[in-house]
Amino acid sequence: MSKDLEIENIFKNHIKVEPKVMAIETLFNNKRRFDKTNYKPPYQRNYVWDNEKASYFIESILLGTEIPPLIFFNSGDSIEVIDGRQRYETIYKFVNNDFKLRKGGLLKLKDLANHNFNDLKELKDTIWDTKLRIIEFSFHTIPETQFDIEDIVKKEIFKRYNSGITPLKPTEIDKAKYIEDDLNGYFKRTLKEDAIILSSIRDVFHFENENIEILLKKIRQLIVLHLIPISYYAAKKDEIINKFYENLSESVDNQDDVESIFNSFIRKINYLKEIKSGLVRTNIVTNRLIFECLYWCLSIVENESVELSKVETKQFKTKLIDYIKFNIESFPTDRSSFAPQIFARFSITSKFFEDNLNISFSNYLRNNEDFKKANAEISIQKTDTDTLSKFETLRLNKPDASSFAIDDICRQMKNQRFLIRPIYQRNEVINKLKSSAIIESILLGIKLPPIFVFKREDGVSEVVDGQQRLLSILGFLGKSYLDENKKLVKSVKNEYSLNLKNGILKGFNAKKFGQLPSLIQDRILDYDLWIIEIDYKNNKDFDPIDLFIRLNYKPYPIKDNTFEMWNSYVDREIIESVKGIYEKNKGWFYLRKNNSRMENEGLLMYLVYLEYVLYNKVKSFELISSYLDVYKIGDQINIRIKSKNDITKILDNHELRTDFLKQCQSLETSFLQKILLLVSNDDKTSVNAKNENFDDLLNVERSRRTAQNFYALWLILSGASISKIKANKLDIIKDIKSVINQMKKVKSKEEFEKAVIAFWLKHK
Repeated sequence: MSKDLEIENIFKNHIKVEPKVMAIETLFNNKRRFDKTNYKPPYQRNYVWDNEKASYFIESILLGTEIPPLIFFNSGDSIEVIDGRQRYETIYKFVNNDFKLRKGGLLKLKDLANHNFNDLKELKDTIWDTKLRIIEFSFHTIPETQFDIEDIVKKEIFKRYNSGITPLKPTEIDKAKYIEDDLNGYFKRTLKEDAIILSSIRDVFHFENENIEILLKKIRQLIVLHLIPISYYAAKKDEIINKFYENLSESVDNQDDVESIFNSFIRKINYLKEIKSGLVRTNIVTNRLIFECLYWCLSIVENESVELSKVETKQFKTKLIDYIKFNIESFPTDRSSFAPQIFARFSITSKFFEDNLNISFSNYLRNNEDFKKANAEISIQKTDTDTLSKFETLRLNKPDASSFAIDDICRQMKNQRFLIRPIYQRNEVINKLKSSAIIESILLGIKLPPIFVFKREDGVSEVVDGQQRLLSILGFLGKSYLDENKKLVKSVKNEYSLNLKNGILKGFNAKKFGQLPSLIQDRILDYDLWIIEIDYKNNKDFDPIDLFIRLNYKPYPIKDNTFEMWNSYVDREIIESVKGIYEKNKGWFYLRKNNSRMENEGLLMYLVYLEYVLYNKVKSFELISSYLDVYKIGDQINIRIKSKNDITKILDNHELRTDFLKQCQSLETSFLQKILLLVSNDDKTSVNAKNENFDDLLNVERSRRTAQNFYALWLILSGASISKIKANKLDIIKDIKSVINQMKKVKSKEEFEKAVIAFWLKHK
């Protein structure tokens, strides 16, 4: 029996899936049960939530917000957390007083900031009594098999629950968060109605993305940036921008104020258009960084009560254009988000305005007492000291989940006022691979997370969470649903074919619903979905947008084609081999010093992949470029893996396991050995010395390394032999630095290609 048939047989005939609801006290205060629970098995990723993310989660528990189910595997002797380690460990840490709630993570209960569990007093019982939804897998019969069944099942379940429908993007969260914000709404409506203004803004700030939510985020930043010292902004970025924008928005009293802010914004945009035109006429390549800095300076000129007419003279504009041309090197896009680079470019830009308008920019650049006071006042305004007295109205009053067959839900879509796409929802995600995985889970009997529905005062039931799951099911069945205009419409992936060529149920690959056997069709239609309906009658202060964000907010989600995901299910020997290479060299060979997201192991896996696909092949620049994307942006060379999904396909193929393992060893004995020779003086070279020498070789400061630094080095050294390195070490180091430096300023990709090939010919 093949491995896939074996897994299919296990899920159909040997696995018991038991939905449970258990109190937090039962899970964490029952020592016997807790001691049996392993919440960090080897296939789990590291604990990655910071205290702010953890505080937001604990607040959600206090508010009664449903959290995604914890997925357990109960083998009798032990209980393993298959999915939910971050949630489980956060609760464990909190009830053991390991951290205090952070104000930045509390949106509703801000007066609980700096409280640990014991400080909650009467609210401690609220935590203990909170019920968590659990899906527990176990064997009701143990199959006789050649495979390590329990391990296979755990990994399959973990993979399935962590590679479902794509989590919300930050801009999708912002869309919901600011949907009722008057200032944001005015900008959004006006820009949608005026294509000329919209085009001007996009042109000035080099926005090619059509998503208006991304542009609105930039606008919110621009109109408050002058209120925050650049040194403070460079460290806090989105967090402080959102805080000051929300304060500005709340201070806007009427429509005249809104229009005044908008008109001031447009006046500056028109000014920046002229400056950009002047730069382009003199063949200067511009970027968004220049105009962000200039907009900030214009805002400060306005804030200092200097008439904008003073900067609008032809003479002033000409001088400004010449100044930017002379200092164009101060606006590199490389490392543009790092604090030193941010501060440097804003400082350079402000100097022109200081010299020509006699304005001091000191307080706008560096943290100062006035800002500290303003920041503290905003924090006080946003802290509701009366939260606890309103706690019962804030806490969600929700019933237990009800089970509805998919067939019943489809009927409700036509017969009831059931709104699947309220305005704060994102667009339908057209990912047939992930949608197919949902259908496969249904056929395997794997429980899906509950669907949340809010029954409004007008009787309309709107889907708060679960839209993508429902649309995946409705699209496959070819069923209609009620849209926001109360019209019956079909999914954009209506009647799609299943994409299960890499799934368990490969026999159903490329099948549409109507092509499945009637028995299988019935299994889908009879499958029970959990529905939790929140009724307005029992929740007068309920905010569906807040629940939507909390349910869809996944801090640090596991991304596809990353080591965090591969670690959960890929052949254990491959995973341990890569981890072993990292452990031996982690003092100096790393991408990130903080490796909580396993990015260093991920980098090694990408490099092993390059060794694998090019093994025993005559290496040419053209051949390597088919796997390693070398491209030019502006005057810089960028390098990235062409298709990380190809790595996943290789790792999924058990037949390729032996060859891939060989290349793990090859990476260590070839590429890493070459670098060690270059960064070591002898066998006694310290780790710190290797680290500093490696930074020097990559031409980076204080370990500010990027993945493309490593790809470039791999590309360069792929044509150099170990014997040559031993014989001509200093010469090779000099030549490597020359090629890497050339990446920062080249006329063409071909120029860089020639430099690499010249290195190969010299040191092959």
